[in-house]
Amino acid sequence: MRKTFTRTLATQLTCCFTSTALAATALPEQITFVVPYAPGGAVDVLTRFLAKHISSDEAINIVVENKPGAAGSIAAMQVARSKPDGRTLIMGTTNTHGVNSFVIPGLKYDPIKDFTPVADVAENIVILAANKDFPANTLSEMVEVIRQAPGKYSFGSPGIGSVHALAMEQFARKLGLDIAHAAYKGAGPAMTDAVAGTIPLVMAGVVPAKPFLESGRIKILGVANPKDKMFSDLPEIANTQYFSDIQKDTSVQSWIGLFAPAGMQPQLADRLHAAVEKVLKSAAFAKELTPLGMAPNISTRSAFADKVVENVQTWKAVISSSTPAKQ
Repeated sequence: MRKTFTRTLATQLTCCFTSTALAATALPEQITFVVPYAPGGAVDVLTRFLAKHISSDEAINIVVENKPGAAGSIAAMQVARSKPDGRTLIMGTTNTHGVNSFVIPGLKYDPIKDFTPVADVAENIVILAANKDFPANTLSEMVEVIRQAPGKYSFGSPGIGSVHALAMEQFARKLGLDIAHAAYKGAGPAMTDAVAGTIPLVMAGVVPAKPFLESGRIKILGVANPKDKMFSDLPEIANTQYFSDIQKDTSVQSWIGLFAPAGMQPQLADRLHAAVEKVLKSAAFAKELTPLGMAPNISTRSAFADKVVENVQTWKAVISSSTPAKQ
């Protein structure tokens, strides 16, 4: 009984000291969140929502700066070279901190060594959509349609090396599907061509698809993310098949998380994580993410760091073993 009391008291004191230390660590009065993509996209909108909530909770000013280019690598390189003082952070993604290492020759930053993982923020849904006249209404039917006409069909994506493109290339390779890849400069143009019938299929997110789903001009055939309850409240994918329903080991993660430059003091990184976590746990923020086809990812800093390392290793294996779909 005495030992139990002592351990309980020690635990309470540790929690108390940790909370006190976090509270005593001040955040900079102004922080810049660098978005590695153009304004208006899902990552940009998510970042602005997060910045709004943290600014309000912490009474600080957060500026969102868009720096698109080279699949996010230009922004990542800029932040990697910044001071680790909490004033400059990047909203990294599966691409900037994983895929880019293996698809961009001579990448001038290391996604692990050059950054301090601050907080996992959200998972972004990856969908396969089709023109309304495509002769299949499910993922299983699409597989059979493509098998019956090798080389006839193509799919569009936001670009070569994007998670969206790699997800479909991996799925097609494992199923032996002969389908061409049409790479676009962004999901918007790819979705527009799918609606027009220029391409029959497109890999994208919910944001560029939403207006065309509502008008009935496209339909969703599949979801590439791991199958769990994360997106169960998203009406657009109700009863939709997942890639893993057809072929195991074809799921992809499309996460978004906050990073600081390497060398940040752990107390400051923990303080930033606490500020982000408070927002992630709020119902208001979760409600804002749903229309974006996203769901909050709540984890510890160490778990997020492990996830980034695993992400790099996963994409290395996928890309090294991949025979890309025809361009």
